[in-house]
Formats: sequence, structure tokens, C-alpha cells
Amino acid sequence: MWNIWRSELRMTVRQRSYYSFFCLWVAVLSLLFLLQSSSPSLTGYTNTTGTVVNVALYIIPLFMLIIGSFSIANEMENGQWRLLNTYPLFTLSYIVGKIGGQFTAQAIVFTFSYGISLAIGLVSGSVFSSDWLLSIYFFSITLIFFFLILGITVGCIVSTRWQALSISVIIWFFLIMIWPTALIGILGLLPYPWIAPLMKFALFANPAEIIRVSFVMSLDAGAVFGQAYDSLVTFLDSSFGIIIYILYVIGFLTLTLLFSMLMLEWRKRR
Repeated sequence: MWNIWRSELRMTVRQRSYYSFFCLWVAVLSLLFLLQSSSPSLTGYTNTTGTVVNVALYIIPLFMLIIGSFSIANEMENGQWRLLNTYPLFTLSYIVGKIGGQFTAQAIVFTFSYGISLAIGLVSGSVFSSDWLLSIYFFSITLIFFFLILGITVGCIVSTRWQALSISVIIWFFLIMIWPTALIGILGLLPYPWIAPLMKFALFANPAEIIRVSFVMSLDAGAVFGQAYDSLVTFLDSSFGIIIYILYVIGFLTLTLLFSMLMLEWRKRR
């Protein structure tokens, strides 16, 4: 596992596209931070915070899905996966090593980009709350983690990079772009008493939504979700909320890892 981890990290850092992402993050984050150059202070959940969150929700999941799926699809396409099968390598070790290496590489480049963008914002005269900065940072890192795992899961079921790209875009479009519209359309066909429970279930069905809700709650702005989410927001904001988040992460990891292992084991037997 550690050899796969180090190999994945080393190969990712050597790619030119890795530094293209560095420039992209710096440009995007700097522009977002500069939006507040005329504001004396930025704290809490504001219109600018919503803009930053929406941009992160649009960009990060798409890139992480593509990067994660390509990391395995590329090896499937060039035959390296068949070579790895000749070694006594456990499937779980391979998947965890891929996730660990990619996440480490992407977290490093995003952290450096975030720091440089923050420095540019401070030089321009912007003032930021430390809680706001940490919330934005951990929100983005969590998005990277969850959607990178989803991307690697996609890579385990495809054979070419074109298939990986197509499925990644479809998943991103459904979970990010049309999720609210699809949810409203489906709930509109159901009896009224079912709507509130299903809305809460849908919150946990989409990792982007639970991450967004957790971020907004971290800024004490849970009221923006309205009365339908009052009981859920109150519960998640309690001491039991941490347990729910931990169980959610464990459940998400377990399901994706098991599915990925089953797909790769099936490919081995073919």
C-alpha cells in the first residue's frame, strides 16, 4: 500500500497538469479573495461566502472526479494494471494507495495555492476572519477527499480514459448541476407528508450537499435552510452531530471501497 501511495504521489507531482492546477487555484482563489478588497472585514455567511462556496462546488468535484478516474483508467488502458496483477498485491492496498497518493498530492497543491491567494488578498487590503478562512479551507479539502474517492471508484469500472471522462461528467452534472432541480421534480410527484423525510434522506445521499450544510452550520448560519431543516440542523449542531459525520464518512468509505474491490476482483478473474 505504501509503495502504491508513494508511487502515485511521485507520478502526480511530476505531471505538468499538476502545476496547471496550481496556477488555476491561485487565479480563482485570488479573484474570490479580491472581491472583498473594499470590505473592512469578512466574517460569517455572506453573499461573497456563497459565491466562494458555489465556485468551489462547481470546480472541485469535476476536477477530482476526472483526476481520480484517470489515475486508474490510464493504467487499465496502457496495460500497467495487468502487470501489477502479476505481483502479490492486495486489491484493497492498491485502492487505498491510489486514494492516499492522489489525496496527498491534491491537498498539497490546494494548500499552497490557498496560502498564496490569501497572501495576495491580505496585500490588497482585505481582512479575513480566521474562522471563515479555516471553514473555506476545510470545506474545499473535504470536497477533494469525497469526490476523489468517487473518481477512483469510477476508474475501477471503466476501461478507457474516454469512458472515465464521460461517466465523471455525468456524475458531476447530476450531483452538482441538476441535483436541486431533479430533487424538486421528484418530490413534487410524491405525497406531501413524504417530502420532509425524503429531503433529509437526499441530504445524505449527495456528499456535496452534506458538506455544504456542514460548512454553513460551521458559520452559524443554519437558519438559511428554512423550517424544513430546523430539526435536522439542530440535531447535527448538537454533540451527536460529530458522531453522525464520523459514521457518514465510515459508511461512504466502506461502500465505495467494497464496490471498487468487487469490480477490480471481477476484472482479475476475466
